[in-house]
Amino acid sequence: MKAKVARRYQITIPEEVREEVGINVGDVVDVSSHEGKVVIERVGRNWGEVMRETRGAWKSHPAFAGMKDSVEMVHWLRGKRAKR
Repeated sequence: MKAKVARRYQITIPEEVREEVGINVGDVVDVSSHEGKVVIERVGRNWGEVMRETRGAWKSHPAFAGMKDSVEMVHWLRGKRAKR
């Protein structure tokens, strides 16, 4: 699969590769080289795990207090507000 190097040397990891490897927004990746190839590996916890760990962290916040977890907060912030 090919990806184009954009300004500031950024690339987009193709969807099929992200899904196969399990890379999500917010994940940390390790970038290295091996025998002339660029190697990108997911390391540590993924975004979903981090979001689950934050449940209850915003209980006293006026806008987020009624939300069950950080995933719901992110959806709300991105405009994907659930009907209540």
